[in-house]
Amino acid sequence: MLVAVLLAVLGLVGVAVVTQRYGLRLGGTITVGVLAVYTLKNVVMLPVFVLSTLIAFVGLWLLKQRTLLYGRDELVAAILIGSAVPLAILLALTGLVGDRLREVVFIGSILPGLAAYNYHQLKPEYRLQDVGAMVGLYAALLVLGWLLVSPSTVQLLGSPTPSVLFAETADVAVLRDATVPSTTEPVIIPRAQVVVLLLVGMGLAEAARSRFGVRPGIISLALLSVYALVSAWLVVLYVVLLFGAFLFVELLNRETLLYGRVLIGLGTAFALVLAVPLTVYSPVTRGLSAVFVAILAGVNAYNRHVTPAVDRKTRTALVVALFVPLFLLALFVGDPTADGLVTALTLPTGFGLAVLGVVALALTYAFDVPRPDDEAVFEGSVLSGGDGA
Repeated sequence: MLVAVLLAVLGLVGVAVVTQRYGLRLGGTITVGVLAVYTLKNVVMLPVFVLSTLIAFVGLWLLKQRTLLYGRDELVAAILIGSAVPLAILLALTGLVGDRLREVVFIGSILPGLAAYNYHQLKPEYRLQDVGAMVGLYAALLVLGWLLVSPSTVQLLGSPTPSVLFAETADVAVLRDATVPSTTEPVIIPRAQVVVLLLVGMGLAEAARSRFGVRPGIISLALLSVYALVSAWLVVLYVVLLFGAFLFVELLNRETLLYGRVLIGLGTAFALVLAVPLTVYSPVTRGLSAVFVAILAGVNAYNRHVTPAVDRKTRTALVVALFVPLFLLALFVGDPTADGLVTALTLPTGFGLAVLGVVALALTYAFDVPRPDDEAVFEGSVLSGGDGA
């Protein structure tokens, strides 16, 4: 886990520095670091990412040629295109690749679309420069990861924390003969059901954002519902990291006035660093899951930061209201471990979760601050001949 966190943090900080200094995007704040970790874990991830990104880029270009798509809708469309087609291909090839591509869910669900969206936001004359910078940083992280995962570093870097890149299932560890004993992780939810869960989560999140005007996280809650089946401690870890990263982001913004992608990257890097000691001194055993829980916490800490103070209670209640049905769906189609937040979907459990969801939804509406109707604002403005009152 130490090497994975180091690579992810260096990727986040590297992207933040390049963005702040040169205005480049490098495919998105989290893309380079996460892709480097996944490639070292499983080399098949690189061609999957490249193919998915190309499909998402071309698909988004075609959509923009035929529609007035822009802004947030453009991002959602890119993520949908970048995930649906490659995941459909992988599902069709399940019999050939088995569980080797189990981790592709995260790569296929958000990174390609995120990268494609960011390249569309750049002027064409800067895209080649951006790709070059991204490839350079990515290659540097791969080389560093290759050097750090070696027989001489197993005891120092591989044993103190849950194994990720030193695991027997990590390609870099096998190639470098630097594996540590690790247990095989069972499949919690079949791949096809995970895809459905992620798509449902994206749909609910975007519908909620459109209705309430706050960011619940486009895919975070669906992923968190899966992690909740693995271990209740991952949920606890997420909450603690979310709180810690939020305080860090608030302080950093106040002292430096950094904002946007730079602030997201630094906040997420802080969450990753904080996750290491918390994971070591907790019952969490899945290092890769802890890494991505930290990333989710860092990104959502920024989402909370940019939410107006008056809407933060609404966002908190909304997050719970969305998480509950997604968790119920995950429970229904999945097989939770003995350490899961809930170990079985029984009638009392289902009823209790349903009540929690209804209460959270009621609180969401109660806390919601009504916004003026767009048409009413336009009719009263001087642009439409109104008096501007």
